[in-house]
Amino acid sequence: MRILEKILPRTHNLYLMGDTHEGTILKHKKGVQKMINAVLDDPIGYVIHHGDLAEAITIDDKRYCATTLSPETPTPIRQYKMAGEELKPIADRILAILTGNHDWKIANRFGDCVRDIVCADLTNNNPDRIYGTYSCKLLIKDKIGKLMYKHFATHGARSIGSTADDPIRQKSNMHLQLKRRLIHKAGDCIISSMGHTHKLLIAEPMPTLYLSDDGKKPIHKYTESHQTNSFIPDELRWYVNTGCFYRLYGEDGISGYAERAGYDPMELGYAIMRVEDGIIKRIDKVVL
Repeated sequence: MRILEKILPRTHNLYLMGDTHEGTILKHKKGVQKMINAVLDDPIGYVIHHGDLAEAITIDDKRYCATTLSPETPTPIRQYKMAGEELKPIADRILAILTGNHDWKIANRFGDCVRDIVCADLTNNNPDRIYGTYSCKLLIKDKIGKLMYKHFATHGARSIGSTADDPIRQKSNMHLQLKRRLIHKAGDCIISSMGHTHKLLIAEPMPTLYLSDDGKKPIHKYTESHQTNSFIPDELRWYVNTGCFYRLYGEDGISGYAERAGYDPMELGYAIMRVEDGIIKRIDKVVL
């Protein structure tokens, strides 16, 4: 894990995205371009990419399928070069790029392609400026150096799902699983985000009501969050699963490994965190 310090305007939007999977024809390329255009049209927009930039599945991998391989990017090295080219229009808006499980799996054979190809290309050979390894902690400060908030970002691991028979319970179960994945990773971060599962989930802080007094009579209050260096109660933090750009079903009879594994449909897209005067006001889902 790396700790990255970033200077941002006190009012800004942070685009939380990942799992773009360059190299497969199941990639939602138009969706990635829509997100890039949205950032370009947003003068206060910045980006964290949560990993799995490339499909990076080689012929000796059990998930390999020649029919889903993009003819433009047949090799992992080519996939990472194209992933970097795709992100170049917003290179100066990217705060961090993480390595995902697809990226790590081929590292022993091809090296750290996220750092040495993508991040190097986007930073004029200064990759550590944005390279976050598998997980990173971002200290977001304003232009005078005052800490606004801390953000823990990771690619993530394992799956999130629910077999409940009611949509409300399904959503609640998945939010709880997301929180459990992240709750103990960084107790001083107001927001924790992860990719990997291809789910697009946002679990909001849930202040609780309690009774106090003003010295004369009982009064009611709500627990309040804070964005400082100290521990933040887990129910007062934000938790985000950043979605993906990987389609479940292909066209013309093409079936990818997600379809063959029996995965259910999921929302393609990303999240946008809205910060006003240094305070996280809301996080929106963008479904493509």
